[in-house]
Amino acid sequence: MDRRKFIENSCLTCVAVAFGSSLLQSCSTMKTVHAFEENGFLVVDKSEFGSANSDEKINSIIVASNSLKVPLILFKTGEDSYEAISLKCTHKGVKLDYENNEFKCSAHGSIFDREGEVVKGPAKQNLKHYKTDKTVTTIRIEV
Repeated sequence: MDRRKFIENSCLTCVAVAFGSSLLQSCSTMKTVHAFEENGFLVVDKSEFGSANSDEKINSIIVASNSLKVPLILFKTGEDSYEAISLKCTHKGVKLDYENNEFKCSAHGSIFDREGEVVKGPAKQNLKHYKTDKTVTTIRIEV
């Protein structure tokens, strides 16, 4: 192979790898919303999970707020029921990743199941659950 062909093939390979990885990353990105705080609650609009008329149904979102150092994840567990779990690792406080129904700590390798229970250490404590309440249009998370 001559030099020119080598360079062309190398450039095409680099572009393909960069494009492919950006597609994979976008597939795994979870929707993040910024909640507002009201009387000790974070408030999230129910429409963040998709409207009844929408084809897009979302079962979990990341909730960020100025009052939280590490965000939490809010699951829609039923027609009108919700569960909120901290994304803060109980070992050293690192933000967890949520993928394939598991919470994973990229710093030290702890793994938690979908319910936030420790599957693999070094973490020894389960993840914090937040109480949730709802109104007709919002979900309220007690912080």
